[in-house]
Amino acid sequence: MAQEQVTQEQVTRAEPIDGEYDYIIAGAGSAGCLLANRLSADPAKRVLILEAGGNDNWIWFHIPVGYLFAIGNPRSDWCFKTEPEPGLNGRSLNYPRGRVIGGSSAINAMVYMRGQAADYDHWRQLGLNGWGWDDVLPYFKRHENHFMGESAVHAIGGEWTLKRRACAGICSTLFATPLNRPGSNPSAISTAATTKAAAPFMSISGSAGACPPRALSSNQCSTAPICG
Repeated sequence: MAQEQVTQEQVTRAEPIDGEYDYIIAGAGSAGCLLANRLSADPAKRVLILEAGGNDNWIWFHIPVGYLFAIGNPRSDWCFKTEPEPGLNGRSLNYPRGRVIGGSSAINAMVYMRGQAADYDHWRQLGLNGWGWDDVLPYFKRHENHFMGESAVHAIGGEWTLKRRACAGICSTLFATPLNRPGSNPSAISTAATTKAAAPFMSISGSAGACPPRALSSNQCSTAPICG
């Protein structure tokens, strides 16, 4: 993965941090913010979370269409590029990664996906004990407040409110058509152990009835509420 060069000014302008901490988390991205929330649940522990990006006090982080202005913008995106790919005639592709508290969850167009169960199981087979799908599913469910309610694969009561997408474009409608047959459940297909690209996406919103919806990042759901 190719990365834009970090300037000396960016390195030297950081201010020193004093104090003692029980936990130090490097990176306030999607996982880092959630981890800070869980570790700080013990009032006897002090948690420090470090982030090279800035605060998420920019309007485009909080409205659904904001990703159009955030992706590819050095203010909010690390602007990574892949190495040249032989299968793409030597081209490099843009690889957006969030450069802000909340990480890529702040610029991901409100898409919520947990990944393929088979990938987690493969990691466990490679020796990563505790990373199988059955191992990680309870942690996914813990942060969910899912519109489909409580089930074997989803939960309610978590920090992240997950909703069915509010609208669909022509392309997504065409992709979803084969799934909209009698007896099929596109929402269940897209969010159970196997993810199908043609199924509807769920979006993260401020509240179940918010209109227009507000885009929430991992920071807004997990870290900001406990930081005051």
